Amino acid sequence: MEKRPRVSTIKYGIKPVEAVTAEQLERIHQASLAILREIGIEFRDETAIRQWKEAGADVRDHRVRLEGDMVMDLLSKAPSRFEMTSRDPSQRFEIALDTMTFGAMQGAPNIRDLQGVRRASTIEDLRNMNRLTQMLPGFHIAGGFTCEPTDVAVPWRHLHINHSSLVETNMPFFGLTTGQQRAEDSIAMGRIIHGKEFMDENAVMMGHVSGNSPLVWDATMLEGLRAFVEANQVVLLSPFVLGAANTPADIPATIAQLNAEALAALAYTQLVRPGAKMIYGQYSVSVSMRSGAPMSGMPEVTLINAVIGQMARRYGVPWRTTASQSSAKTFDAQSGYESAVAYMSGASANANLMMHAGGWDEAGLVCCMAKFVADAEQNLLIEKYARGISFDHFDEALEAVRRIGPGGHYLGDSFTLKHFKDAFIAPEILDYLSYEQWKVKGSRDMAQRCREKAGAIIASYEQPSLDPAVREELDAFVAQRQEEISPSIS
Repeated sequence: MEKRPRVSTIKYGIKPVEAVTAEQLERIHQASLAILREIGIEFRDETAIRQWKEAGADVRDHRVRLEGDMVMDLLSKAPSRFEMTSRDPSQRFEIALDTMTFGAMQGAPNIRDLQGVRRASTIEDLRNMNRLTQMLPGFHIAGGFTCEPTDVAVPWRHLHINHSSLVETNMPFFGLTTGQQRAEDSIAMGRIIHGKEFMDENAVMMGHVSGNSPLVWDATMLEGLRAFVEANQVVLLSPFVLGAANTPADIPATIAQLNAEALAALAYTQLVRPGAKMIYGQYSVSVSMRSGAPMSGMPEVTLINAVIGQMARRYGVPWRTTASQSSAKTFDAQSGYESAVAYMSGASANANLMMHAGGWDEAGLVCCMAKFVADAEQNLLIEKYARGISFDHFDEALEAVRRIGPGGHYLGDSFTLKHFKDAFIAPEILDYLSYEQWKVKGSRDMAQRCREKAGAIIASYEQPSLDPAVREELDAFVAQRQEEISPSIS
């Protein structure tokens, strides 16, 4: 594939799949409002409870019951479109109801390395994943904690994760939201690089706020939410669905519960700061009734994606799905099949943030470096699909039909020579040689080709420029906070 600039704003040109009728969508919406009104959501956080009481919600202990009018009024304050940027002026893109964005994988405690060996991930692995993210054009947002640096003590880990994001990449990135301290450190480190005034006006990082399904948002996540929102940064609010385990064994009822959880968090975000930039998130998998393990790429999850897309568009807020999830234990056919289904279901439902779009295997326990490279190329293929069909050259192309006529070929035609590079994408990682040519080149399978590609990219990596004084300040902040934070604090 010819070297190309990083993806910028991708506008959808394809119509979204709709899995339910308008009447069925309304039925799910009303069921979600009934859950909020009759059952309620637990906000296990004293600040949130105080804020909900002051807003007039029905609060009993930590259970918050919400009327539909209050929820929808708060939701109406949310922006349907916003921009993310970074210190590289070219790294600007929109997240909106009609755009697609790719984010790298997050949270794997293990790596499958350049030798294909599965092991606990380290800080050097994280740096290499950020180097790959920086060099590959198929990502908008760096993953932050693409893999967990398990060789760094947990209380200090967030400092080194953020440091790597800010030094190894010049992209928007995911900060840490697991508690107020980690969130505030993430924001402080961002401000060292970008400046407080710039961040007051621009979103450069995103915070992933995960729900505790069923029907709970806990203090750790809500503290992180408030810190990011008050700093004018983006929050991604994701209920965590394990179908038939923490939701009913029924697709529409699962969606109704998921939607109620999401609506409560989305509304709360606007209660904290009206106009806050936010994304309707969800992580959804079904659960094997044989083993209890999560299953990726299943048809039920594809249907959930489609309906959540319909819901998010009804509410006017961008939404997220998981792009490249797989339960495979190695980078094999299962890994490819499951991820392909996840990619296409997200794109066909017009997802606005394609999360984990690189490297995800073993239900998120492993980040595979080879697959990360393959997925980065898939992102460019999915981008081409999402943009849809262009009619810019239609009339000119029909003239070629008239020139060639019956029985001819178009390979040497002037129109083909002028437009073939843009008309049909040509992947590098996927192999289209004949069997004989493939054997002559070493009979390398997909995983081997991708490992070699990843190694070559890391070897050619060039760190983005950063003012030495700013780098010194960032390093000093990490050292100071590491001194201040006790290693016994988890």
